[in-house]
Amino acid sequence: MFRLAQRYGLNGRVQNLSGQVLIEAEGATDTLDAFATAVLNEAPPLSRPQLASVEVVAALSLDHFEIVTSAVLDDAQAHIPPDYFLCDDCRREMLDPQNRRYRYPFINCTQCGPRYTLINQLPYDRPNTAMAEFALCPACRAEYDNPHDRRFHAEPLACPEWRAAA
Repeated sequence: MFRLAQRYGLNGRVQNLSGQVLIEAEGATDTLDAFATAVLNEAPPLSRPQLASVEVVAALSLDHFEIVTSAVLDDAQAHIPPDYFLCDDCRREMLDPQNRRYRYPFINCTQCGPRYTLINQLPYDRPNTAMAEFALCPACRAEYDNPHDRRFHAEPLACPEWRAAA
C-alpha cells in the first residue's frame, strides 16, 4: 500500500486491523480510482484483496503517506496464508554465491516463505511470531524497515547473522 500510494502521489495512512487493512488516502478522484484498481490488480501473489467499502471521510491534511502501527480488533477476519514455496527472487539469491543468503535454508520475503507455522497471535507482526526471540542483524533491519524493499515487514526475515534478542 505504501509503495502504491507513493507511486500515485497520495497522502494519508494505512493500518493493519487484524486481517483487514484500513487505507485513508487523499488525492484527486481519478487518482484514487487508479490507486484502488492497482490495489486489486497489483497485489502480492499470496494475498486476496477485496475492497470491502469505500467512503468519503474528512481530510487528514497530511503531507505524506504513513504506516500506522497495527491494531487488534475483537472480530478479526484474518486470512493467514499457509506456508508457500520460495519465490523466484529468493531462489536467485539463495543460489548466488555472492549473496549473503547463499544456501541459507530460511530465506524468505513478503512474497514467499513461512507464515502459518510461525504465527502465535494476531496481528501478524514479528513480536507475535516464533521469530520474536531472534534479533535482526543490521542488514536485515535495514530491509525490514525500508518500505521500498520486498522484505519490508517480512515477519520471518532472517539471515545467517541472526542474534538472540536481548
